[in-house]
Amino acid sequence: MGLVGLRKLNDIDGAHGSALHPIMLVVENSVALETIGYGPCYHMSDCIRNPLDCDMWTEALKAKFQEKGRKYTRDDWDQLLGHCQSVADVPPAAFIPELHAAYPDAKVIIVQRDPNTWYTSCRGTVMQMCFNKQMNLLSFLDRSRAGRLIPMISLIFISLFGVLDSNREAEMREAWIDGYARAYEEARRIVPEELRLEYKLGQGWEPLCKFLGTEIPEKPFPHVNDSAEFAKKTPVMMKMMWISAARANLPYLVGVLAVTGAILWYR
Repeated sequence: MGLVGLRKLNDIDGAHGSALHPIMLVVENSVALETIGYGPCYHMSDCIRNPLDCDMWTEALKAKFQEKGRKYTRDDWDQLLGHCQSVADVPPAAFIPELHAAYPDAKVIIVQRDPNTWYTSCRGTVMQMCFNKQMNLLSFLDRSRAGRLIPMISLIFISLFGVLDSNREAEMREAWIDGYARAYEEARRIVPEELRLEYKLGQGWEPLCKFLGTEIPEKPFPHVNDSAEFAKKTPVMMKMMWISAARANLPYLVGVLAVTGAILWYR
């Protein structure tokens, strides 16, 4: 989503084991945040690299949207995000009120995007992970990685937007754009004005660095094309998941082949 989060925490000793300094933000371009010293920035890619994180996000999503289990506290967020100094996009953007409550002094950056452009970007990137037949097969074959990631992503989108069905395109577009607007309104309502920056794409470093009190980098502002980046990374991600699935199912395959070979031998 256009909302993304950045945060620094006080004396965290979380699951990933790091101690950070106080502040939180919400922005979209994780590369930009890391360039000005707010890295690492937590992003959906972290869930791919660390699939056990999906279990905590799923637990938090079910507690918030389905009232199943306990809602997350500051200690839980520290455990999940304590190794990072910033957060961006979903899953974190699904928890703006909760993260603001946990870190009330955190700053929030709202990245203003055209909702239709945002939807088109989502349709060509993260949505494809839910609709891709290979991904669904991997979700079944590899419960340790894809089997955690794909259900979590689907739960995020169903929870936020109510519709995730490629056969209901017009309804899905409308629901997602409405949900996008609600998320922005919610952030503006709960985050005090002095802790909030309305940032427009194309404004570059100056408003961002002024808001955060950091120096303007000599590097050009990074412009990341979500669709192009996703297309570039997808083959690598798929290969990683197929390798994981092969390793997970190798003992069963060897067993089946051994039994089949034994049956053929004794015939």
